[in-house]
Amino acid sequence: FVWTFTTMTTDTSWPNFEKTPIYQSFFENHDSYERYHVYLIGVRLKKDSKQKGSGSKADRKSFGIAPKISTAGCFSIKSAVDPTCDCYAVIETFGDDTGSTDYFPVGKEKFATIKDTPLPAWDAKAVLIGKKEGTQGLRLTISDENRGADEVLFSTEIKRSDLPEAGEFGSLEEKELVLPGEEGTRMEDVEVCLRIKVSDGASRVVTKEDTEKQYENTDDMSYVEKVIEDESGKPQDNALLQCWQHSSPSKAVLWVLGRNDCFMHMHVATKLFFEKGYDVYVLNYKMNGHCRKKGWVSDPHYNSHCFSGNFNVYIHDIEQSLKMIKEHHNYETTLGYAHSTGGPILVNYLMHRGDDAFDGFVFNSPFLLAQTLAEFALKNSMVARKLFNSYNDTKIGVATTPEELKDTPVTYLGTEVVVSSWSARIWSMHYFDWATRPLYKVPATLGFAQGVTKVHINLKKVFDNKDTVTTKPFLVITARADDTLDCKGTVSRADWIGPARTEVELNDATHDIFLSNDKDDTDMAVDMVKVWM
Repeated sequence: FVWTFTTMTTDTSWPNFEKTPIYQSFFENHDSYERYHVYLIGVRLKKDSKQKGSGSKADRKSFGIAPKISTAGCFSIKSAVDPTCDCYAVIETFGDDTGSTDYFPVGKEKFATIKDTPLPAWDAKAVLIGKKEGTQGLRLTISDENRGADEVLFSTEIKRSDLPEAGEFGSLEEKELVLPGEEGTRMEDVEVCLRIKVSDGASRVVTKEDTEKQYENTDDMSYVEKVIEDESGKPQDNALLQCWQHSSPSKAVLWVLGRNDCFMHMHVATKLFFEKGYDVYVLNYKMNGHCRKKGWVSDPHYNSHCFSGNFNVYIHDIEQSLKMIKEHHNYETTLGYAHSTGGPILVNYLMHRGDDAFDGFVFNSPFLLAQTLAEFALKNSMVARKLFNSYNDTKIGVATTPEELKDTPVTYLGTEVVVSSWSARIWSMHYFDWATRPLYKVPATLGFAQGVTKVHINLKKVFDNKDTVTTKPFLVITARADDTLDCKGTVSRADWIGPARTEVELNDATHDIFLSNDKDDTDMAVDMVKVWM
């Protein structure tokens, strides 16, 4: 390996958005936008509802949204009545120029279908983004999911003037809205409850200035980068260790990124680690994080790609990182931290090398069970290889340029890319550099799928053999609102890592609990981890 000490410079390798005004406005003039933080509570009976019952569980099923009576020919009353609803809700911005489109739906969110209940309770949050001048308000629609055309049960428009003024994080006003169902409809006895806060686009949890400042040296802390060269000699196999080192440290944490991730978490590291005397070491493993900024990723669709199809290649990255950490200082305590795909990468290291180098671990929504993330690739990687003679470099689910932009596609590193509205919402609140974390849709690859699958298989073998990955204390923290993985699956696999576990399920945080749509949820996540530490 080679140690290289460098000073971070601002990267300007953004694509040219001049021919795509929707993107240009969003990314270059974001102060002209505002965010609508929506907490959709659900449907409840009106206080003056005419519905009555005994209060029994069976009787309560008839409360709320009225049952649907079929107009088709039926042979029994039972088949003519749908006693409950399968409701989903959609909330979106409306106006002359909201900045949201079908191919860039930053101003639209669909809430999950709640099945078999006349009183659906979503208890879920979302953030919508719209232009200050062009957004006239929010439109909320609730529909009953049917085999044929879905039935719209409720639709209303909330004027912008009825929402709170846009403010800065830390001082946002929250307004509760109670929207009654219309007389003569299936919703006439119920009302919809939600709460809304509005933040100014100029206000961010992590600003551009914050991001650039984190690479500056201070009187008490220095920032250096260390390049880990692979024995293959190929730039694509390089890794980068970012180091924040105090003059008199006592503890250290090795931070392993998730897939298509970067370190944009100074707001977290300060409270959890720097204030407690930790040095922070962030591993940008092969093809991830700052590797693209360094020029080691030539194809943007291969961000986080695993060429070998085996996560054992990352063992070298972790080993060399730990060696560098130990040579810098003899720390009293060393923690391991991993998010999402960083989970199986770190777990795989522990299964092969043991846990002697660490005193404990924090897993932030670790990818321990194949659910929604690259689900198709993970379920079909072996089959695809056999049927289509596919190789690890095969891309699965490449996004195509929207029809509206076919004459003006976004090109980056010589490749057409499609901007991700999911990533754009994160960027809106937590600034990051285009060159360090993709703001475009990255397809899964067969190599990535193979790598994750093998770790999952080996982890199951450890569990089946009644063995453990680690006996050190560790925390698995995730959220029921995880928009990438299934929370229940994540928590269930925590038992497979070891016995000294603590499991925390938050309600409203997102996949990365430290980059949630509501700053209050991020603060809660930080506090929970701090208590565990």
